[in-house]
Amino acid sequence: MKRTSYYFAFALFGLLSAVMISGVFRGEKASAIEAPLSKGYEAALAQKSVKPIIRPKGTAPAVWGPGDLYTMLVTGEESNNALFQFEAVVPKGGGPPPHVHSKEDETFYVVSGELEMLLGDKKYTAKAGDFVYIPRGTVHQFKNVGGDTAVQFVTFVGAGMENFFKEVFPEAKDRNAQPPPVTEELIRRMNEAAPKYGIKFVPPPEAKKN
Repeated sequence: MKRTSYYFAFALFGLLSAVMISGVFRGEKASAIEAPLSKGYEAALAQKSVKPIIRPKGTAPAVWGPGDLYTMLVTGEESNNALFQFEAVVPKGGGPPPHVHSKEDETFYVVSGELEMLLGDKKYTAKAGDFVYIPRGTVHQFKNVGGDTAVQFVTFVGAGMENFFKEVFPEAKDRNAQPPPVTEELIRRMNEAAPKYGIKFVPPPEAKKN
């Protein structure tokens, strides 16, 4: 009787093992037993993990861009270098000169107002709710040519452009103030720092025709 029970248990174990292995090869997920982690491993894991963040309005660091206000919502340091996103408040006349990024893809989502978008050698009007995707290597520019202030969310994938912002643009201590004028000193700093971050400023399409 004992020998029969032994063979039955052995056969049942073999059958269950075959079913589990078959499930794995069919792509089915088997539930795993979670082993307790040591405190040392937990600490190491926590240091490398990306933590969720929430930024109440007006608390994110901000800088004055070329004629506009950039509020840095999430940086590479906070996203494990996955992305950098900022809010751009662009009054009339605001926006950077035409340029190209060689290291990142970029997206624009217009929240309010209208912005003139240069993509390659063509211009488009992006209104509230419009989305623009800019692959790296594409000449582009956004500019407010209307009368109302425009707001958009800009995302870089991957991160790193925030370091250009920190190096070149002055801190915005009073976000309600008007953007400072674009000076020769700011242009010099932008041009000097650009190669380090894979940025190339180019003449506008009109200048190329002359």
